Amino acid sequence: MDFIIVLAKVYPKDGCRDTVIELADDLIENTLAEEGNIDYQLLKSLNDDTVTFIEKWKSLDALKEHMASEHFQLFGSETEDFVENMDIQVIGADELSP
Repeated sequence: MDFIIVLAKVYPKDGCRDTVIELADDLIENTLAEEGNIDYQLLKSLNDDTVTFIEKWKSLDALKEHMASEHFQLFGSETEDFVENMDIQVIGADELSP
């Protein structure tokens, strides 16, 4: 099965990590309900203030639809003042069977 993995590392401004996590609640809930989504998690680092979205999508088209969604766009605008930088990796993958 082919799928798309996204690793989106978010670098919040000093003291803003909890705000970014709180603002992500609606994004996560709505994204998990999207037809093309397989998995969508937000993890916080033990080493610094970064948070990382780990996403799994059925296709690149599903990911593009997600990025155009109202909840994704809203999260971007709501967190604009709280995020210093982001590092996003998109990986096409094929599951290996044992």
